[in-house]
Amino acid sequence: RPSIAGALALTILVVASTALLTQGAQGPVLFATALCGIAVFMLAMAFDSRDRARVTRRTDVAFWLHLLAAPLIVHGVFKLTGLSGGGSPTPGAALTVILVYLALTVLALAIDRRALLVSALAYVIYAINTLVGSGVGQGTGVTALVLGLFLVLLSAAWRPIRRQLLTRLPRDLTLRLPAAS
Repeated sequence: RPSIAGALALTILVVASTALLTQGAQGPVLFATALCGIAVFMLAMAFDSRDRARVTRRTDVAFWLHLLAAPLIVHGVFKLTGLSGGGSPTPGAALTVILVYLALTVLALAIDRRALLVSALAYVIYAINTLVGSGVGQGTGVTALVLGLFLVLLSAAWRPIRRQLLTRLPRDLTLRLPAAS
């Protein structure tokens, strides 16, 4: 799978070069990480769009590229919100993470890939816990309940929700996405 190995090698090269050139400054490294994630995501979508029925080797390549892209995007974007930058997290940063997660959910539904959702779980758990209360106890229980319910309902209704979403997207875009089953 040369495209996967190449994407990974190029990502490592870009992020490491950025770290060297900026003497490890967190902002530029996170920005480079997120940009590499977006580039890998676009490459994955190129493979996905050439196999809408998901029956050829292209869909396997796309799967692994999505798996590489997701944590790069999520980590870069969510760390830049400042939610996990140490110290006391702000409700605004937590709310931003939750809103970004909802946008990622819509994107995951549209492309029919769950890697973005899984990669963002730790950040969303932390964000919800920040909003409902800190420490272990009631806040953690409410966090687990809210996120658990959301994910169970989403997984149970994935196909109907996806079908509805695809009807609302522009036709030229849906012709490049996997067909709704």
